[in-house]
Amino acid sequence: MNQFLRLLFGLGLVFTEPKQRHRVYDRVSDRLDDFADQATRTYENAADRIGRAYHSARGDDHPLLTGAASFLIGVGVGVGTGLLIAPASGKETRKAIAEKFERFESSVGGSARKTA
Repeated sequence: MNQFLRLLFGLGLVFTEPKQRHRVYDRVSDRLDDFADQATRTYENAADRIGRAYHSARGDDHPLLTGAASFLIGVGVGVGTGLLIAPASGKETRKAIAEKFERFESSVGGSARKTA
């Protein structure tokens, strides 16, 4: 009980004397500012991590790879659709594709020989 009365008396002196009141106010104010700064840094760090995880999950972190993958998927879907609705039979379509590939290969080989 004696210690409690001393504490109350000390607090009474602190809050009644202007110099002591300003010291306490400055200390509390500084600690609250430190706490607010720490909370702000923690929030910004968490928001940054969540943002990076969100963009990574969506595939936005590598726009070149995302674009290339989209292009290749589009080409695959286009070729598959073309083969499904082609008016020729499968054997004729495969023969036509092989011939076009051979012509392309010979033209690339011929142009490579001319430049060399």
